[in-house]
Amino acid sequence: MNLYFDNAATTMISRSALEAYTETALSYPANPSSVHRMGLEARRKLDEERALCAKMIGIESSNLFFTSGATESIAAVLSSLLLTTPGKIIISSVEHEAVASWLPVLKMHGWKTAELKARNGIVSPSDLEAELTPDTKLVAIMAVNNVTGAIEPIEELVKKVRTYEKDIKRKIFFFSDSVQALGKCPIQLKAWDVDGASFSGHKINGPRGIGMLYLKNPASFRPLAPAGGQEHGKRGGTENLPAISALRAALEEWMPQMEENSTRIRHLKERIVTALRESGREILSPEQSSPYIISFVSPYPSEVFTRMLSDKGVEASAGSACSNNAKGEGEKILLHMGIRPEKAKNAVRISLSNSTTEEETERLIEIIKELINAR
Repeated sequence: MNLYFDNAATTMISRSALEAYTETALSYPANPSSVHRMGLEARRKLDEERALCAKMIGIESSNLFFTSGATESIAAVLSSLLLTTPGKIIISSVEHEAVASWLPVLKMHGWKTAELKARNGIVSPSDLEAELTPDTKLVAIMAVNNVTGAIEPIEELVKKVRTYEKDIKRKIFFFSDSVQALGKCPIQLKAWDVDGASFSGHKINGPRGIGMLYLKNPASFRPLAPAGGQEHGKRGGTENLPAISALRAALEEWMPQMEENSTRIRHLKERIVTALRESGREILSPEQSSPYIISFVSPYPSEVFTRMLSDKGVEASAGSACSNNAKGEGEKILLHMGIRPEKAKNAVRISLSNSTTEEETERLIEIIKELINAR
């Protein structure tokens, strides 16, 4: 049995998402920007899919824009800062590299940057409040951490920013990378009062290459590269209509049953956590974390233990797949959380999906215990 426990990196596309992709690709082959009959049909299909996707995440369709993925959604927001007078950007020290990698770029263009500590993976609203200054223009804090699953108090953090705005009489853009929250934790974009958020299809059994960008006030958003003017001028390039249909199908599978699925997955997570603790392993994921992600300290360096797991048919990871082959960003994030280096370098991430079964979970536990006890 091959056991896939790297779902925070990517999930396998579902049958319904694949069928939706194929059906749309065959039935709507024209460019949605074309003005002939087939183009207009594709445009209507695009509008329908946008409305359905928006409804499932609790927003209006006019606030939702399709991109090639969360990385592009993030880049659209952060690159737009280059069109404005330099100010200050505040992020958490545990952000995904898709956000963190923009800091040196912005510094080169005269921006001030600040990174908030995340003790136990959670950003303190009081720490954010203390860092806010009159020149602050953007705050970026992720909803759920991709390495530990830590859930950030986004609504409380935004309130600190909104209160400070009244003092300086100027708007501060609050952005949240919400990739690991979609379909797994409650997302209330309107209640949170965020100005922007990013999402990715392939984390919820949708296809790769499709993402979403939420903008609270689209009219005030100026993209650095509007290109062809698609997506109401916010993102250029021919819309990937088949992938958008597949994303909608994936959302239809995940969103209505989110509470039920999360409860079941949390039970599986608790079973894994209990077994790990019984084996003397330290859990790095905080109590306030996603039911889909578990980070723990293995008895060996992470790359060694994940290879040992893979040899036994278990696919897991050390952290973000976007950086596993580069700089070890998962380890860096743990260090920013205050985890000691000798523990951070041994950290392994187990991530579940809605397709994870109890049988697979029990087999995973058996294999982990076997590897630990063989030490």
